[in-house]
Amino acid sequence: MTTASVVLCPPLPGAPAVVDVADVADALLDDPRLAGVRVMSPHVPDAAPEDDERTATAHWVAHLAIGLATGGTVAPVLLVLAGSAGALAPALGFSQKASRRAVSGYVLVDAAVPPAESRGGDWPDAPVVFVASPAADPLETNQARLRGWDIVEVPDAWPGTVADAIAGIVSA
Repeated sequence: MTTASVVLCPPLPGAPAVVDVADVADALLDDPRLAGVRVMSPHVPDAAPEDDERTATAHWVAHLAIGLATGGTVAPVLLVLAGSAGALAPALGFSQKASRRAVSGYVLVDAAVPPAESRGGDWPDAPVVFVASPAADPLETNQARLRGWDIVEVPDAWPGTVADAIAGIVSA
């Protein structure tokens, strides 16, 4: 998988963090397999108190898209989403397509699999790998398996373990 930038997406507003994104980024930056690959985790501001869930998630996608457009992201990008953010992989991928930025793949870590009706006819537009720790929801892991996505099983969701899995995916 040719990747120039690895983008670690923050959790959705109000959602618990499945992995410590900053620690995963640090581990990736130290991994010699990713020499020359840009690693970034754009900041997304907290949702406004008056925002409902739909508005907050739309703002999350928009802020990430803006962060990637202004943050020096080099295409193609590997989008890494964890937990409930995984369900928004198609929206984030489409935002990159609209920005004419190629997506090399998606890595979903212990993530919610996007609902079939949210995917449209042309997602996934790049390979999807599901990283599953023992904490992953077995139903979500099974959904990923049924869709024919590669499954990478890891012993835990510790940042070093997740970073090693991501580096292995990029360097494969």
